[in-house]
Amino acid sequence: MKTLKMTFTTEAGKSFALSLNYADPTLLGEGGAAKVKSAADLILAQQPFDVTLVSCDSAVLIDRSETAIDIAAASA
Repeated sequence: MKTLKMTFTTEAGKSFALSLNYADPTLLGEGGAAKVKSAADLILAQQPFDVTLVSCDSAVLIDRSETAIDIAAASA
């Protein structure tokens, strides 16, 4: 699962992070930055949170993977 994390600055000058699961992996490709900027602009226009956001400062695509560890088969 990939997660898009966008960091905004609030009217009070504090950081506000927004993480969106199931991000499209093609955001790293051509046109991806424009899509993320467009999403950030929409969030700034709508102001959907209980704080006033003034700018989007950064965005990162986080890729996490899980590998199970079989502890039942381990000897003590």
